[in-house]
Amino acid sequence: MKNTIVDIYFFTGTGNTFLAASKIAQTLESYNCKVTVFDMAKIDAKSVNLSHTIGIGFPTAFWNTYPIVKDFINALPNNIVGTTEVFVFTTMGNSSLKAASNFGLILKSKGYKLVGANGFLMPNNFIAVQKENKNIKKREKSYKQIEIFAKNLINTDAKPIKINLFFKLCFTITSFITDRWKSNLFQKIVKFKLKENKCSRCGLCAQICPTKNIVIKGNYPIFKAQNCQICMRCISYCPQKAIKSFLLRKTYRALTDQEFKKCFF
Repeated sequence: MKNTIVDIYFFTGTGNTFLAASKIAQTLESYNCKVTVFDMAKIDAKSVNLSHTIGIGFPTAFWNTYPIVKDFINALPNNIVGTTEVFVFTTMGNSSLKAASNFGLILKSKGYKLVGANGFLMPNNFIAVQKENKNIKKREKSYKQIEIFAKNLINTDAKPIKINLFFKLCFTITSFITDRWKSNLFQKIVKFKLKENKCSRCGLCAQICPTKNIVIKGNYPIFKAQNCQICMRCISYCPQKAIKSFLLRKTYRALTDQEFKKCFF
């Protein structure tokens, strides 16, 4: 990585990717890089500064990622000169089928210079959610790998993980599925529901929903079932645990109250 001015754009649901982005930023800053971290859900992709090195971080979902992330990547301006450096990192509870490298290839096709792409295991937040003591150990183990990745970016050793035809095929299949998350059928299947007897009517879920899919009507949140990304911010950070889904038996939140405010507000 030749450019020491770095902008990291992340999307996070339960907080894992925010922690990864923060760790990368902290490590790069220790090597005298100037790093700014942005929530991509709040940024117009066309306003990205192509004179800076760009980091793109996001969670994997169904071995792919959320529509909001894909929309951001697709909306990035083409880099005609081809000098803008970019690195990609993902967080996942298990295998990502090398999603970071697949999205790296998309960025290369848009003219960006791919200097690194890797995925990092973080605590599960959808299926097989573990107890917090195990989550802490998993995060700490991942932090060490993330730090090595960031150091390798500085030393130009963070080579993208190579992918073959199998992983490209998997990416095509999973893209077909995740691109249809906004369909009426899928939205009805995964729709979150509110337990009004538990809701404190604080409105937090509506404030942190990245797609404004939750609105407050009659003092209670309403889930519009139009553009839910299933990122699980609302269900994970509801202070009263008033949001439920038949798909989820346990919830997970990666952030402390202080980190939560820094990330979402």
